[in-house]
Amino acid sequence: MKYTNELKKFLSEYERYEQQILKPTYDEIKKLFNRWENTEYWEKYTNHKGVATPSPIRMTLTRIKRPEKVVEKILGKAELFPEGLSSKSFHQMHDTIGARVIVYFSSQLPLIDRELRNLDLIKISDIDPPEAYLDSDLLERFGLPHIEQKHKESGYSSIHYTVRLKTSSVPEQDRPYFEIQVRTMAQELWSELEHMLSYKPENRTHFSAKRRFQILSREISVIDEHFNLLYEELIHNQAIASYQDSDLLTFENLPKVLMEVGIHCALTDLNPILKLLLSRGVNTIGELLKIATPRRLETIRNTYISSIGHAPHSVDFIAALATLKGAKTKEIEIGRIKSQIDYQQSERLAGSL
Repeated sequence: MKYTNELKKFLSEYERYEQQILKPTYDEIKKLFNRWENTEYWEKYTNHKGVATPSPIRMTLTRIKRPEKVVEKILGKAELFPEGLSSKSFHQMHDTIGARVIVYFSSQLPLIDRELRNLDLIKISDIDPPEAYLDSDLLERFGLPHIEQKHKESGYSSIHYTVRLKTSSVPEQDRPYFEIQVRTMAQELWSELEHMLSYKPENRTHFSAKRRFQILSREISVIDEHFNLLYEELIHNQAIASYQDSDLLTFENLPKVLMEVGIHCALTDLNPILKLLLSRGVNTIGELLKIATPRRLETIRNTYISSIGHAPHSVDFIAALATLKGAKTKEIEIGRIKSQIDYQQSERLAGSL
């Protein structure tokens, strides 16, 4: 009965902690991640004119540790939590909130590292500095030798940061440290499958299982590297691209052409923009420049601002521009732009239901 009462008291204390401390912190982390998921946020990391904004974020995930998992951790690692089922135990945990950032390519990992180190909102722990479960040569190559290199027998790959918020609605003395894991899509795939198979090297001694996981880890690392090399080659080709009006629009020359008419685009926008243009019969650079006159661009921008209160993002800009091919008067252009705005809003409304 004593243990039952102790557990009930503990769960009640954790529930209060969750509502008063963890939930507000969780909401503030989500706001930060929402800004990160906006491709325009990363324009400051575009080093060359005519190169697409890197838009590194594929996905962000945030969770609050469930009460039963907190109890399980305290009881399973009693040596780390000598106070047992007490509020002191969950206050000293650094994973009551967990956050994960998934980037597309490994050479985008330094962008997240730089952002975390420079953000006024985030303080990285001095006591528990970042750890990288990556090869040391990879850390050197991407300018991350300041992160301590770690190794897991299973082949797990990720970078872990223990951080807290510098500014928050939560009083400073109560702000919890939490972990942000940063990894690529390929590394996330491996981690998810490892978790699904419940593989733990220390609990499974079968040599075959260990070898298979190690081999799979190496294979996925090779795939990750090949995709990253393709990404770096694309960015290089965008930086050096030259073109003539008769050239077909491509991933390599599109950012520079759009820059010429004053439109910035993100890497993740290239495919939908090209599809939009090709579907409207705009296949060459000259055809795009012909319809993208300064007057039309101004008309699109002003129509969006008057209709929805802000200028269009790059994909919406091109979608509206592509509808203007063959328009004879400004009135026809404005009508088509407004129709495009109505269509986009109805699509987004349907997607939110």
